[in-house]
Amino acid sequence: MEKDDFVKVLEYIENHITEKISMKELADFAGYSPYYFSKLFSDIYGIPVTGYIRIRKLQYSVGSLLAGMKVIDVALLYSFESHEGFTRSFVKLFGSSPSIIKRHLKQYKLPDVLDCVNADYFDKKENDSVNLCDDMHQLVFEVLKNSIEEVAEGYCSKIEINLLPDNVVSIADDGRGIPLDVKGIMREEILNNILAGAPITKLEYARMGDLPLDSLKVVNSLCESLTIKVYRGGKCYQQDFVRGVAQHEISCRESACEHGTEIIMKPDTAIFEDIFFMEEKIQDWIQKNKIGNFVVIKNMTQDK
Repeated sequence: MEKDDFVKVLEYIENHITEKISMKELADFAGYSPYYFSKLFSDIYGIPVTGYIRIRKLQYSVGSLLAGMKVIDVALLYSFESHEGFTRSFVKLFGSSPSIIKRHLKQYKLPDVLDCVNADYFDKKENDSVNLCDDMHQLVFEVLKNSIEEVAEGYCSKIEINLLPDNVVSIADDGRGIPLDVKGIMREEILNNILAGAPITKLEYARMGDLPLDSLKVVNSLCESLTIKVYRGGKCYQQDFVRGVAQHEISCRESACEHGTEIIMKPDTAIFEDIFFMEEKIQDWIQKNKIGNFVVIKNMTQDK
């Protein structure tokens, strides 16, 4: 059976997304035994059919939450057995609770069906550690590009990179910092326009092809956690994100540091798994971009 033969099955799932969909129901629709259908689906799409259905329901649920529905109503709409079960599945996939998503996620585009499944590329991404490693380091390089711009414009004289335990990296510069406080009024939308993303599942990532890192929003979305600290005018403004979604209102406190920006991030282990940052790879990129005089790298990991 070819992939195209499953199009009607995927359409059936979409058309019945708010209902309970059993393996037998789909197998009967496709004309196969449950065992054979389950094996075929996993072989073609790289994920069990039950897992795919759950992901699609959760992706649809984000739109319902942003439309103003209550969490319990959304859970019932998509046929989850309980509020608690829905919330557990939601947090496991997106990293944030439904209430956090509802409060802080600004927009969400439901992934297209075919953007969620592609076994050939899924296997390639999963098995090719070189691609995963390159993509993960690209997250760091994209953040560094913003610091390089500050250097080029004469506002930054030092960039510090700290490789921390648990595959966490911090990137700090002494540039101008993002102006978040305008005439005493906190402008959260400024930070959101730069950083706020949306959760990207492993299936979506596998379909992305070459990583389209054209903005910090994508970097943020591919991070299990990301904290930004903006130093400006003797104050420190901080926001914490989980897979691209802000977790609270921006906090503000007094700081001895007058200006600069620090980003502390941990790539999503659901995507990048057990791959770790390599000092040599970062150093090579720094040398190629001829910014070695401005950058200090500190490796604070146990295994150097």
